[in-house]
Amino acid sequence: EGNIDADPLFVDPANGDYHLMPGSPCIEAGTNTGLVEDFDGKGRPLGDYDMGAFEYPFLRGDIDLDGRVDDNDLMILSRDWKKVSGA
Repeated sequence: EGNIDADPLFVDPANGDYHLMPGSPCIEAGTNTGLVEDFDGKGRPLGDYDMGAFEYPFLRGDIDLDGRVDDNDLMILSRDWKKVSGA
């Protein structure tokens, strides 16, 4: 527990940037260590806890969770507009 076998997808580890890129297996794969802020001073968690020192930024409009708010998110939103969950 607490380990992964996949590339963690850090932004630029060779230059010390260990922020997570979109699609990282570390996103929402961590455990609660009692820290309320990451190393950037951002609140934790945003969703579930991330592995590592930095919480992955959460984009409210990123419906398909690809790390971008784009036309695809708008299409999903418009398709589901005013629908009721479970109805």
